[in-house]
Amino acid sequence: MLEDILRYCGYNNAFDLINNHYDEDDMAHLLMDLINSPEDAVDFVKETVEEIAEQYYDWKDMGKIQADADDMAYAKYRDGDD
Repeated sequence: MLEDILRYCGYNNAFDLINNHYDEDDMAHLLMDLINSPEDAVDFVKETVEEIAEQYYDWKDMGKIQADADDMAYAKYRDGDD
């Protein structure tokens, strides 16, 4: 999934995308988060890439949008709403 987002934005790797859009202060905060919570590093990078993709490249997580719509439709069906 991460690779798909990067390709959509025209990048081959997360570092180049993040480095081109984050200033020095943002990079320092990201590095601090990665060092303080290495077990969450993959999630931090994925979230950062998604945020940049949404903000600068109009990327949408269509899988999440579809899942949310399916959940809403099921809730409506389950509750008997027309």
